[in-house]
This record gives sequence, C-alpha cells and structure tokens, in this order.
Amino acid sequence: MLEFGILGPLEVVGERGLVQLGGPRQRATLAILLLGANRVVSVDRLANDLYRGAAPVTAVTQVQRQISELRKALGAALSIETRSPGYVLRLVPGQLDLRRFELLAEQAAHALLQTNARLAADLLREALGLWRG
Repeated sequence: MLEFGILGPLEVVGERGLVQLGGPRQRATLAILLLGANRVVSVDRLANDLYRGAAPVTAVTQVQRQISELRKALGAALSIETRSPGYVLRLVPGQLDLRRFELLAEQAAHALLQTNARLAADLLREALGLWRG
C-alpha cells in the first residue's frame, strides 16, 4: 500500500521506499487529487489549479496525460477512477498524512475534554511529528 505525504514536500512511499514522481505538473496533479481524496475532482478544477487560471486550449488533454502518467508511475497500488466530471483518488484511512494529522488533533481535543492533558499532549506531539521540512 502506498502512503502519501503532503505535510511538507510531496512524497509517496511504497513497499520499496520513496517512489519517484515526474515533474512539477505531475506532482501538482497528485497533490490536488490527494487534497480531494475520495471525492470527484473535476477536470476543470485540475486544469484551473495546474495552470493558475490561465489554462491553455489543450488543458483537458494535458490533465488526461498527467492522470495517465500518474497511473503508470504508481501502478495498481493507486486507484484513480474516472468519474464524471473528473477523477476520484481512492484512499483508505491512514494513507494520507494530512488525514492522520486531523485524526490525531481530534483525538487530542477529545482527550482535553476528558481532562487528560498528558494524552492530549502526546497525541499533539505525534501529530506535529508528521510535518516534514
């Protein structure tokens, strides 16, 4: 199973270690999909974000190419589904550091409500440890 890190420089870790990604557009495409994980991210949004609001006429084709290249680079371990009007990146809990951070922060808040400051501090320390760079 792949693990994704966006709390710092984008990274993908597989069974054999760090996975090499392509250029800036491929990395940006993956980052956008990760931020919208398990939800449809429209081709229009991808194109707009990738080209900062100045998408060329070929933007849809370029987005399709980036998705194709991501599928090749990350193989069967990555599930990018085509869903109108765009794509869905399927992740399971624990695959994305941002979601782990959010869960730990929620658990820390709950611990504080239970007046367990030590547990809350430990959980927040663990959450902050997910940040890289």
